[in-house]
Amino acid sequence: MIKTDQICVIDALKIGDEVEDILEKSDSRLRVHSIFEHAINLINDSDWIITLLPEGYPAGPQAVILTQENFARFKSLGLGAADTFDFNKLIGTKKSQIIYRRSGDKPVPEDIIKAESNNTYFESLLSQKGNKNGLLGKDNMYSRYAAPILSEFQTLFLEQRFDEAGEKLLGLIGLGPGLTPSGDDFVLGVFAAIYSFGMNKDIISSLKNIMAQKAKNKTNIISYNMLRQGAMGGFIEWAEDMADAVIYGDPQQIEAAFSRMLKIGSSSGSDISAGILFGITNILALLKQKTTESH
Repeated sequence: MIKTDQICVIDALKIGDEVEDILEKSDSRLRVHSIFEHAINLINDSDWIITLLPEGYPAGPQAVILTQENFARFKSLGLGAADTFDFNKLIGTKKSQIIYRRSGDKPVPEDIIKAESNNTYFESLLSQKGNKNGLLGKDNMYSRYAAPILSEFQTLFLEQRFDEAGEKLLGLIGLGPGLTPSGDDFVLGVFAAIYSFGMNKDIISSLKNIMAQKAKNKTNIISYNMLRQGAMGGFIEWAEDMADAVIYGDPQQIEAAFSRMLKIGSSSGSDISAGILFGITNILALLKQKTTESH
């Protein structure tokens, strides 16, 4: 553990709404899990991760946003993987803005026709500009593996067999390249669509319980943290912006949100977007089916 008593506290700009809870569970002692150019992952004894990011990057429930200068200061401490330190003695969060998740209280949009039109536009945009190296590609081995899983999910979802649909989604976890595999990113996008669409709690509960209980053993710990939060309605800001733009916005908002999504990882932004598209497409089909049945 490094000595923090002679180091000036580094104040955070923003913190995700799960950060304080994670710190309480670990008595604020964290270990450096991994270091990247623009992200530092810290982990506690219960395998929950806090990610340090410089300003300008999207924050999620487990993120701590620092100024560019303070992010550089932290990196200059020379901490390496497996080093431990007392987070509360090194990083100040008392004056930080808390980033609360937006999901959970959204109404089903009144203008379903507009949402359908937006979704069609989003599909075209994603096809033209998205990164095809992950699940968005039609001919690579990842998308070929995923195709029957997604087809079965669609059938089960329309039949309102949500537990079984959630089990099918587990087949995508750990699939594909990347620190967060393409399949994991796609599943996160599906959850973003479900929460942003204001779907009823039965659907959300069925899917999120399955993901929280079974995904941990199917992917790496960083990606599991992402999925666990997504299952509970916690997403990086740009993913929420993307889903909201398609459901409630207009083409200009969709384009602006997608341009930000493309900045996430190599193919992660495209794969999350593909999951959002898939989720919204299935939800629209379910709503249309319910409308037909009620007449």
